[in-house]
Amino acid sequence: MKSEWNKLDNAAKIFPAAQSKKDTQVFRFSCELYKTVNKDLLQKATEDTLEEFDIFKSILRRGLFWYYLEESDIKPIVREEYKIPCSLIYQRNNHKLLFEVTYYRNRINLEVFHVLTDGTGAMNFLKTLVSNYLALAENTADSGVDYDASSTQKSDDSFSKYYSGKISSKQENNPVAYKIVGRKYPDDKLKVINGMVDVKKVLEESHKYNSTLTAFLSAVLVKSIIDEMPVRSKGKKPITILIPVNLRNFFPSVSARNFFCLTYIQYDIKKHGEDFETMVDVINTQLKSKLKAEKLLGTIDTYSAVEHNVITRIVPLVVKDFFLRIAYRMSGRAVTATFSNIGIVKMPENMNKFIKCFDVYISTDKLQLCSCSFDGKLTLGFTSQFISSDIEMRFFRELTSRGIDVELTSNIHDDERND
Repeated sequence: MKSEWNKLDNAAKIFPAAQSKKDTQVFRFSCELYKTVNKDLLQKATEDTLEEFDIFKSILRRGLFWYYLEESDIKPIVREEYKIPCSLIYQRNNHKLLFEVTYYRNRINLEVFHVLTDGTGAMNFLKTLVSNYLALAENTADSGVDYDASSTQKSDDSFSKYYSGKISSKQENNPVAYKIVGRKYPDDKLKVINGMVDVKKVLEESHKYNSTLTAFLSAVLVKSIIDEMPVRSKGKKPITILIPVNLRNFFPSVSARNFFCLTYIQYDIKKHGEDFETMVDVINTQLKSKLKAEKLLGTIDTYSAVEHNVITRIVPLVVKDFFLRIAYRMSGRAVTATFSNIGIVKMPENMNKFIKCFDVYISTDKLQLCSCSFDGKLTLGFTSQFISSDIEMRFFRELTSRGIDVELTSNIHDDERND
């Protein structure tokens, strides 16, 4: 019987070419429970969850002109955590599933290669996995997570659905951004620093500036970078925060695949100064301007144009990979750091008492901040390969100076830091 296959969505096409040991294009979504995880029950829950997400059964194949996803009957094997967060998953000629489920004590980890899905798709998979696990481990009623979609809908390519064929004459030109520099860990080790805070207090602080939570935290990140920036570098290049946007918030879709775009938020110290209120206002204004359906539709068309270009179609994959790799590196010059806000995580009410928190981490060769909230708790997860944690500590000190208590954890021991 011939296996089914799916072409990559337009956001996913760059990830096989862009991935490396320094930036694996892998993200980790975790759920921390109050009780120790049972491996056998987690294995059963993983198998049950996979039956609800057909696209997660895929392996990545190389064609003559494009990569594609091929359905597989490979069984996922749950393991105790055995490697650093966000390690490589896809390796050429080593055909295996594009996700892994691991556990450590009371934590369930889902790691996914970005070619398969985005943050929303991964979180929906993890929520379903945790729901299935708790149904087995705690005999919770099968109320199900709030994800009403058929198997076909979960596998939809929403980029193709909303592609209009129009080519925008106005392409955003992003200037070269300030680059964070410093010594890095050997062997491409990824440092994780996680802070847990009261989401209500962060929202209250955000509202003081008539700002969204995303804009406020982006401003705190910008301020933290400025505070650690060498004086000689200030004003030479803008600080640019790259913010992934969940397109499902603007265009109806329940796809479990990639459906996001990227927006660049720039802060020019020379033009705007170092006043925090100004930072919040500038960032909030840019987000409001850029996050409009008509502008995002133009971005979808731009993403999809490459696939629909006749000349591009007939270019061999090996050549496409070469130029996509260069394009990815060039685009990285326009980014100082990335902030991804996954948003509110909701679980069936009868399961909340068994869950402490959810958190998110993403591989990076720069500085990455991810956030999500659950049951009143907001987790703020930094990842980087830099030995110095000065920017991260500045960020959390800024929150505590505003009366927001922070509970910190990290995968780095004190003797491995220089802060």
